[in-house]
Amino acid sequence: MKHISQRQGGMTALGIFIIIAMLACFFKFGLTIFPLYNEYASVKSGLQSVLNRPLAKRKTVKQIRKIFLRSVELNNVERFTDQSVKELVTVTKSKSGKKKFLNVKYQATNKLFQNIHIMMDVDETVELTKESSE
Repeated sequence: MKHISQRQGGMTALGIFIIIAMLACFFKFGLTIFPLYNEYASVKSGLQSVLNRPLAKRKTVKQIRKIFLRSVELNNVERFTDQSVKELVTVTKSKSGKKKFLNVKYQATNKLFQNIHIMMDVDETVELTKESSE
């Protein structure tokens, strides 16, 4: 038993390099994904801010888009501008016409390596006909 324990010296340089390479890959992946996730969280927050407004202040599509745009601008989401919010943010009615829905739909990409990109497909819908929870 004593003879075996004397030969074990610890990690080799190759083992250390492999662990460092794996940590570097996880770090690079995390730095690439975090802005996408942060943007998604800001969009969800923008949808919630529209829902938190009273029904009287969110009657028209223009008012709804303006509330959403202000919220995402506060969170520094540069994807949404006065022009793009008309394309990316839609308000639809149900078939019965009693319910209104706010939908945000877009795709976001970040470059991971040379020609490898990470894409996030956002398609979030919330019901607008509910009264605010305040």
